[in-house]
Amino acid sequence: MRTKDLMEVPPSVVPEDTTIDEAASTMWEGNIGSVIVVDKAGVMVGILTERDVLFSVTKALTGKGVPVSSIMSKTSLKASPNENIVTAVDRMTKANVRHLPVVDKDGKPLGMISMRDAMSISEPLLKFVLHSTRKRQHIEETEEPTESPD
Repeated sequence: MRTKDLMEVPPSVVPEDTTIDEAASTMWEGNIGSVIVVDKAGVMVGILTERDVLFSVTKALTGKGVPVSSIMSKTSLKASPNENIVTAVDRMTKANVRHLPVVDKDGKPLGMISMRDAMSISEPLLKFVLHSTRKRQHIEETEEPTESPD
């Protein structure tokens, strides 16, 4: 499975001069935990997350027209659309992040992978493993004991 098969599209994108308040409103209304920040050419320059917005509240930066570019995470952490989803999720886990932008070769946003998305693909596998385990336990409990040779 590739990142393009799982990514949320279209990605939520804001220009770097968007205010923190406007971006927070976009996140709230879209029920999303992050937005990709882009420059005038539409190239990703960072990501604004819920944690960044909380930081801005604690530093009294909201309500003052402060642009997201002043608090966004300037990260090089991103994925390509044809990247294996396991590789992308492994990168997220190692970096301890919950959102990973998916960009094209020019750095323009195509989508977003969230840990919630990644967990959604593991649910069927987990159900299968649990079902197989229960089935095996049931078989072991109902089998006749075999006599051991002396």
